[in-house]
Amino acid sequence: MQKEEKKKEFFTLLSDTTFKRMFKDEDSRFFYEKVIKYYSKLDLEGYELYDNEINSGNIARDYRLDILLKKNRDFIIIEMNKDVSERVLIKNRMYLFSIAGGGLVEGEDFKKMRTILINFNNSKYKNDKEAISVGYDLINEKYNDVIDEIKIYDIYLASLENVRYNGSNEKETYLAMFRAESFEEMRDIANGNEEALKVVEELERLSENDEFRVLYDAEKMRRKEINSARLDGYDDGYDAGKEAGVKAEKIEIAKNLLNIGTPKEDIIKVTGLSIEELENLTN
Repeated sequence: MQKEEKKKEFFTLLSDTTFKRMFKDEDSRFFYEKVIKYYSKLDLEGYELYDNEINSGNIARDYRLDILLKKNRDFIIIEMNKDVSERVLIKNRMYLFSIAGGGLVEGEDFKKMRTILINFNNSKYKNDKEAISVGYDLINEKYNDVIDEIKIYDIYLASLENVRYNGSNEKETYLAMFRAESFEEMRDIANGNEEALKVVEELERLSENDEFRVLYDAEKMRRKEINSARLDGYDDGYDAGKEAGVKAEKIEIAKNLLNIGTPKEDIIKVTGLSIEELENLTN
């Protein structure tokens, strides 16, 4: 009797663990680079991995960003947000402003850097359900002055549904693959596109890698524990400390924006802090 082949466990592209592993692999990094170029016009050629284990600065919750790239004085942060929330987006912006506001100092001169944040959000844009990519600048509306050194791109993965490669819609096909729930569905979306099928094959290889399976399962367990704790009304003080934590992050963002000379009215718009709270940071 022929032995039945064991069904491969599906690993989603929405997983932080999958994202980090595949982005670091030259054979699959091209996929993310193409999607980013399609939806933000950013070319990642020449960018190198800098330090994806950098801390956000939040001592209480040891957050780590997903991917940090560097090219000369430019930095690009890339975050995979499977569970999108205001807290997650604030955390990501904290990475952005921490790097932009930290500044690289040479002698006594502050050296400006261009810092960009790219969010892959497993959601739809609240004001336009069809929007796929939304870019944000820091701008002083009174003087129509844009701060060129800081930019945010949000890519909304849930905006494309029922997409199948037809020979000319590669950019939509690639984005639709992120939300597939099985290898079979991914192959159906790819519909013969060789590069897309290469990504599926890499995921299938990872599903047979015992070391990677441990990391992937650990991430799933962490998500379950966090979600369960929040539903039950506790998470090591999560509910009690959530508001204070968000406020602390906003204050840290404000400090970093002040460091790079951002107008106070723009900081208020970004953080939601009052003018009184902002003035206290400068005293």
